[in-house]
Amino acid sequence: MGKVRVGIAGATGYIGSEMMRLLCTHPGFELAWVTSESSAGKRVAEVFPNLRGYVHQEFCEFKLEMLREVDMVGLCLPHGGAMETMSAIAREYPGVKVVDASGDFRSPVFDKWEAYYKTKHTARELQSRFVYGFTELQRERLRAAQYVANPGCFATAINAVLAPFARHGELVGEITVTGITGSSGSGNKPAQTTHHPERAQNVRAYKVLEHQHVVEVVPFLEGLHKDNDFDLFFVPQSGPFVRGIFVTAFIPLSNQKTMAAYNEVIRDAYGNEPFIHIVKESPELRLVQGTNNIHLAYRAQGDMLVGMAAIDNMVKGGAGQAVQNMNLMTGQEETAGLLHPAGYV
Repeated sequence: MGKVRVGIAGATGYIGSEMMRLLCTHPGFELAWVTSESSAGKRVAEVFPNLRGYVHQEFCEFKLEMLREVDMVGLCLPHGGAMETMSAIAREYPGVKVVDASGDFRSPVFDKWEAYYKTKHTARELQSRFVYGFTELQRERLRAAQYVANPGCFATAINAVLAPFARHGELVGEITVTGITGSSGSGNKPAQTTHHPERAQNVRAYKVLEHQHVVEVVPFLEGLHKDNDFDLFFVPQSGPFVRGIFVTAFIPLSNQKTMAAYNEVIRDAYGNEPFIHIVKESPELRLVQGTNNIHLAYRAQGDMLVGMAAIDNMVKGGAGQAVQNMNLMTGQEETAGLLHPAGYV
């Protein structure tokens, strides 16, 4: 069986470049082309020297007919950029599989999506054809999927903490989440909030109670059990580092249990997962950076449970989870190309 040919649209963004990094050594995928409007005609290694000797192509401008050359495409376009492209792909190349790394098809709640993303959704008719790609709880649907909406980085971490209890209908009342993210989460276009002198040695909140990932997290978790009935309050923060997300969730549960009972629910959800690790102490960003792993920890007091998660926002929160989903969609080993440990320091 030959390798699956993949194209990456928007490969000079952080998620697109990370997808190149993961796929260029993958045993089952072959990079057919990588596109960039800003770097067309340049060799990949000119823009990303870390890929010298691994990716030999030049960036090219995206043209729809290029889909004739691939079995699958990773869309790593800015939010709002995938809608028009997807409409053309579905119409002209209905056999191509797609993993969309933007936020365009993550939520079926269009009015809230448009309010949070501040743009009109122009491809609503395609939404039902997308599987939301939180891999660990969507595995069987992903095996049969043609189109996948890859979750956002904060959404991945929040889902990981809350999903074991959502599966049992135990998300009730007011759930509060804080999350701190590195500067790579803002993308590679410089801005005041990513400028090093203003980001280093500093922490600030942003999009307080208005972060766009809430509109994908809530419908996904609500859909896991009919008894879930909760409001989610999320405060994201910018941290003085490049890679990683650390979230803390305060979860009031409907039935007061012992920590041993909570642990059983968690083990039932994640006990055999290759990329999710339950740790005794606090998760640490440095132990997941560069990997597709999630480190989780929980503590309980009375009927309040505190859950913590650490991920790499560009791997498990982006390109790594996309490759994990691509593996499932093409019948490959789910962990293929992704079993990399973090550095210790």
